Amino acid sequence: MELVAHEYADLGPLRTRRTIHATHSEPPDRVEEVVLAVIRTATGACGSVVDVGCGTGALLRRCAESGHVGRLIGLDTSAASTRATSGRRVVALQGDACALPLRSQSVDCLLARHMLYHVSDVNRALQEARRVLRPGATLVVVLNMHDTTPRLAQMLSSCVRRDGLPLPAQPGVDADTIQPLLAAVFPQVTKTTYRGHLVFHEPSPLAALAESLLVFYGVLRGTDQHRRVAALVHAAAEEWFEANEGPWKDIKGWTVFAATAT
Repeated sequence: MELVAHEYADLGPLRTRRTIHATHSEPPDRVEEVVLAVIRTATGACGSVVDVGCGTGALLRRCAESGHVGRLIGLDTSAASTRATSGRRVVALQGDACALPLRSQSVDCLLARHMLYHVSDVNRALQEARRVLRPGATLVVVLNMHDTTPRLAQMLSSCVRRDGLPLPAQPGVDADTIQPLLAAVFPQVTKTTYRGHLVFHEPSPLAALAESLLVFYGVLRGTDQHRRVAALVHAAAEEWFEANEGPWKDIKGWTVFAATAT
């Protein structure tokens, strides 16, 4: 959890990842559009929506701009995230997914997008989601598939090992492992899986994406280790494009789960 706190103290790397996935995915990455459609189905324009792990707050702002008139709440452990999310139509709260600062049965739609990797107790977080949802309300979970972007992961692992660092444990939850956990708490769960590729025609965005992920490989920003491993990452990207005609293509995939509270 210390690595997560370090990573989201500054939202720059998160914004880098969002931008690169938005501009280098084939077919185009439409995570927010898919989630917004689920929100409309679940709540119409009037229900309360809580985004747990709200990040930059971009999705809630889009929700407000689309005409949603119900309560919009962003919740995150990161003070930088709550500052970025808070606005005229959006309330931001600092808090933990495992102890939501919300009343029981008070929420119409709760979002957990690409954030369950970071919680201390996934089962507890799902139980908390169930507690705050009204009967018939919806939990929306988005997670990557287990083997998403394997080439990028291999490049990062290689660079970290070259600097003599041990590799940290991988996240304990993904689009496959979450299914029995969701089913234990929510009897009605639907899922939709999306697959595509990250495609790079030059080394700089590939290297920028890899560098933005280094903290999840145990390399803290602002350290000598980070400077060394970031240099290795940029060199590896340059070397690949020098040796290959390109483009660099890496499979990616993510699943959207919609779970109904009873």
